[in-house]
Amino acid sequence: MKRQVTIAREAGFSFAGFVAGQGMRFLFNLVVAKLMGAEYLGVYALSLAILQIAEVLAVSGLDVGVLRFVSMQAGSFRDRSAFVASALKVSLLYSLPLTLFLVVFSGFLAGLFDGGNLLHLTLICYACSVPFHVLIAVGGHAVQGYEKLRPKIIAGQILVPGGLLLLTVLISAVAGNMPALLFSLPLSSLAGFVWLWLQLHRITGVSVTDVFNAASEKEMVRYARPLMFVALTGMVSHWLDILMLGWYAGAETVGLYQPAVRTAGLMRSVLLAFAGIAAPMFAEMHSRGGMDELEKLFKMVSRWVLMVSMPLAVILLLMPATILNLFGDSFAVAAPVLVVLALAVLIQSGFGLYDTILQMTGYSKICFVNGAAGLAVHIMLNVLLIPQFGMMGAAAALLAVYCLLAVVRAVEVRTLLGIHAFSFPLFKPLVAGIVSGGVLITAKPFLEVLYAPFFLLGGVLLVFAVYLLIIRVMRLEQEELDVILELFSFVKK
Repeated sequence: MKRQVTIAREAGFSFAGFVAGQGMRFLFNLVVAKLMGAEYLGVYALSLAILQIAEVLAVSGLDVGVLRFVSMQAGSFRDRSAFVASALKVSLLYSLPLTLFLVVFSGFLAGLFDGGNLLHLTLICYACSVPFHVLIAVGGHAVQGYEKLRPKIIAGQILVPGGLLLLTVLISAVAGNMPALLFSLPLSSLAGFVWLWLQLHRITGVSVTDVFNAASEKEMVRYARPLMFVALTGMVSHWLDILMLGWYAGAETVGLYQPAVRTAGLMRSVLLAFAGIAAPMFAEMHSRGGMDELEKLFKMVSRWVLMVSMPLAVILLLMPATILNLFGDSFAVAAPVLVVLALAVLIQSGFGLYDTILQMTGYSKICFVNGAAGLAVHIMLNVLLIPQFGMMGAAAALLAVYCLLAVVRAVEVRTLLGIHAFSFPLFKPLVAGIVSGGVLITAKPFLEVLYAPFFLLGGVLLVFAVYLLIIRVMRLEQEELDVILELFSFVKK
């Protein structure tokens, strides 16, 4: 019960943080679309794609590596601190040459995507934020290994996106659109890093001197190296549609596609929230051979991820044009694209914990093979589909890759660990989603007479009300009721 309550409490805060972060990123995209237009939004998306790929190279798998090794050293504060300091030092040393590389080759990269001087300058400015993002990623995972998820969430999901949104609006009002695009991200990244460092020092005891004097923890680095390739293939695949759309169609098409991707990505917050707190528990249970306990936790968390994701998926699948109209009339052309992307992210959310459990139980090389094969298939499908179908081709390719990886990872976990996530209660969210979707389809003719934002709000409230009612009628599992009563103890009184 203690673990279940910890997961629910931490994942609840994590989910709130991820929702806030994704919400602020959504608003940022909305602001850029409204104030600056599709071209600026496309330049931002292309720059962010290149930036995040560079970050993965600099992190080199040490985020997951330090999480696993810190979790496994639960009884030794000194050993934990040594792993944290080593991971921070190595990742910082990797980030500096990559920053220089991006600055030197920014003009060449801008030319590849026909982004002109605007993309060139944006890449230079964004390159300066690479070390801050890298240290936030590694430091956040290090603290997560102490089962403290909040510092990572606040830094990465509140301060960075919140600062990005606020600074964009302020700088745009004072100095214009171009300075707002160029300087908001580096400044917000610096603020997020400073705050996270203060929390990391308080929790782990690691100081600046410890980082600079740290020895290389070779076992952790060896474990993390394959994970760098796993993360790299995943990140490249994540941004491949944006990059190849930019290659074939230019920044403006990327700008039209970006709101659909960002909106569908809201659903991914659920998986990230639950996986973040469950991951160190998976590692700890596996290290002491508690496979029955591990499978039970795996099934429970998988069910919770699907339960929270489903109503969001229903709204995205059935109200895509209404949502995209918020960005401007020209963005509604991507409504069919949003439907396909929402289905893809729902599948990724439902099966995403299989990848987490493979990483946390030592199968990092298999994770790399999965990612590399998925990336190869993704590139091939994009080459075939994007030139002919544009944005819809990119979305369809992503859906196909997520379906393939879901099947492969499920088979691997079943074969290697002898466990799976399927159970009868897992179908309850599916039934509730279908029923709430049917009610929304029936009610749409009556809601469409409302002003667009109220139409969207009415649809959201209707779906959530019906969904929760159906879940309540089918009844929660006893372990879920126990967790709710523990979290909200006043209910017992």
